Amino acid sequence: MNPFQKAKKSLSKDLATLKPLSFSQKLRFILDYYRGYAFILFCLVLAGFYLWDVWMQTRRETVLEGFFTNDEANLFPADQISKEFSRVLNLSPGQQIVFDDSLYVQKGSSIDYHTASQSKIVAYVSARELDFLVTTRELTDYYSQSLPLCDLEKFLPPNLAGRLKDHLYYLPDSNGVTKAYAVSLEGSRFAKGENSHYLMVFSYTQRREAMIRFLEYAFEEEEASP
Repeated sequence: MNPFQKAKKSLSKDLATLKPLSFSQKLRFILDYYRGYAFILFCLVLAGFYLWDVWMQTRRETVLEGFFTNDEANLFPADQISKEFSRVLNLSPGQQIVFDDSLYVQKGSSIDYHTASQSKIVAYVSARELDFLVTTRELTDYYSQSLPLCDLEKFLPPNLAGRLKDHLYYLPDSNGVTKAYAVSLEGSRFAKGENSHYLMVFSYTQRREAMIRFLEYAFEEEEASP
């Protein structure tokens, strides 16, 4: 008897057993004898949903991608910001904003979570997928010496560069030349003076218009104030 025939015979036997039982007895029987199969089915369904989500993500155009690190005060809720900014850009169903606020980096730390966060940043920068990084002042100083960053005075259009002049953060490059490698988010719609996080734009980004619009969006409330 092959495995299919055995399974069919076993199922027929179980159905015969279930027939005279009450509903509660049937439910108990199923839970007792099919628990392992149910767990396997549940895992397969979860895996199917995950693979479907990954497949759908690859079919959508990423309009902007950014990471927020060390956000202990939850000033940068990635899901909320991405949804709101998607509405600002009026994205189509085939487009997406990808933000991640789960990263935490500590220089010199060997804690797995810290090293995994650092590795993710390096991997996404190496793949040229990440458009910007928001992090603390200490890490901004550190990354300015190791990551390919834009000089924001040259990257931003003149009118926006002028409006953000007081927020730009200047650091020396490897040759000692001072450049506007970051913009302080203190006073933006996110921080409101409650922290010292800074935003850096990577020099390879091809999403300049979306990046500029995000900075305009970040400081809209401030600029609208009298």
